[in-house]
Amino acid sequence: MSDKSTPKPYEQWRTNAAARKEDAAYTFGYYLMKHCRAEALKSLQSAPVLMTRKQVHKHVEAAVDTALHNVLDLIEGFWPAEAGPEHTAEFELSVRVRDTNRKEVEHIDISSIDMPIGYWKWKDGEFR
Repeated sequence: MSDKSTPKPYEQWRTNAAARKEDAAYTFGYYLMKHCRAEALKSLQSAPVLMTRKQVHKHVEAAVDTALHNVLDLIEGFWPAEAGPEHTAEFELSVRVRDTNRKEVEHIDISSIDMPIGYWKWKDGEFR
């Protein structure tokens, strides 16, 4: 991963804290576009050229569902993500609960649970 169309290898990430966060975020963004956006757009290739509003809505909704499902797959580690030839990257998702004074009450990493199943249960009205 050395050209400008891919993120910098880990060894080349900047050392300034804010810039380093950006380099990490660029790596996440790359895989977000590579897997999530690309898979959603691929799902639209089978859509007919002329569609009613209702058909367009149905196809766009399916593409959004595909994209969101793939975001969860990415965070869960379904696709390996490289940070150059010597490193891999893993992405995390967490829930931070705060009280009314904005004090953190609990911080829960939810990256390792089966989030895609939760997404589809929510979408299908089976999740609460």
